[in-house]
Amino acid sequence: MTTTPETRRARLDQEAVLQAAETLVDRDGYDALTMTLLASELDTRVSSLYNHVANLDDLRASVQIRAMRLLGDHVRRAAMGHAGADGLRVLSHELRAFARAKPERYAAITRPPIDREAFFAAALETLEALAVMVRSAGLAEDQVLTTGMAVFAALHGFVSLEAAGYFGDIEEDLDSVYEIVIRGAVTAAVLEATH
Repeated sequence: MTTTPETRRARLDQEAVLQAAETLVDRDGYDALTMTLLASELDTRVSSLYNHVANLDDLRASVQIRAMRLLGDHVRRAAMGHAGADGLRVLSHELRAFARAKPERYAAITRPPIDREAFFAAALETLEALAVMVRSAGLAEDQVLTTGMAVFAALHGFVSLEAAGYFGDIEEDLDSVYEIVIRGAVTAAVLEATH
């Protein structure tokens, strides 16, 4: 029996493998990603995957790095034309929007990086956008990193609780709650710049 072009399996390449891995992560979560599950999803053998990724850690590292690059692209576009407290607010909303749209990939980038060097290289756009906003709020260069980390930690606290379903069906308007978190983080950053 010969195979027709319609029934022939698509040729695998690294991009197809990584896209399928991202689809699995989006559907089942970062921790559920295994080589066996990915091979099943791609209708191939696990051994075939090793032509495109070194092992599970390499695969998971690639998912983290690609997710960080995607967040960086979103943040960079959102930051255009903004500065200072307004810019920090815009970035804060973009971070939440990304976490809502891609909760499992957001969770992946908040785990300890598997390939630290590549991960932080991928994070440069996000970090630089945040640094520009913090600098434009008037902070001295030696305060940029710690202030940026503090702002992210405050926002991540809310975003990760929301993604985990912590707030459940509470009556409170979560957009208003997030605005309070943003105001607190941004106000603290701006106050730090002036003292």
